[in-house]
Amino acid sequence: MFLQAPLFEFKHLIGVAIVFLFFLIVSTFLRKNNYDNKDKVIIAFTIIFYILEIVKIGYIIYLDKAYPIYQLPLHLCSLPLYLYPLMLIFKKSDFVNKYIIPAAYSLVMIAGIMALALPTNILGNDTNWLPLKDNILPIISFFYHGLMVFSSIYLLKSRYYNFKMSDYSKSMTVGIAFAGMAMIANVLLDKDFMLLNYGTGSPLAFILEISKPLYVFSMIGGFAILIGFVVIITDLLANKVKLRKRVNS
Repeated sequence: MFLQAPLFEFKHLIGVAIVFLFFLIVSTFLRKNNYDNKDKVIIAFTIIFYILEIVKIGYIIYLDKAYPIYQLPLHLCSLPLYLYPLMLIFKKSDFVNKYIIPAAYSLVMIAGIMALALPTNILGNDTNWLPLKDNILPIISFFYHGLMVFSSIYLLKSRYYNFKMSDYSKSMTVGIAFAGMAMIANVLLDKDFMLLNYGTGSPLAFILEISKPLYVFSMIGGFAILIGFVVIITDLLANKVKLRKRVNS
């Protein structure tokens, strides 16, 4: 039987609050520096993403005495491990500017938000954060997903990413391509990457009892809707900022 700490109760809410406060402090520090050295910040994000991923995998190997195939970086939250290095290595290419950076904003943001809002697979079994030694994986996961949200906001606030409504289709192209890779791996390895095979922890898993193709379509369609919300909200905020600048000029 799969055990999990209850959602929207003490552990979940405190975890989200701590992560929020931590990155709020980091954000304040970056604002004081006027978002200087943006490339260095992106490098820092990349390194931290990889450190958290390596520590997580290493800890699971320590516990299980074997490499966890189910933890191959083919989950939705693995996207930063691909997108951020591409942003650094090929930062002057049209492909990165048109596809990778928009995806690093919208896809990574919504994936992080979803994981923290419904942490069914990362919250752990204990109902409290203490003792910390029993919550190593949840702690890593909460900060990893918090960094996903924070790094996405940073891309926009620092103007590393210049938002355009047309970027929606480009972000979705990247997302669908990655989902295709995950589904191929699910067939070959009989795993549940991106929750597109068995729906472990997915709020839409009940659809699998009706039809697996319908479930996959619903997952991708639901994700497309959520990305649409991010794009629309970002557009509204961008227009508000432009209007304020016109009024003040």
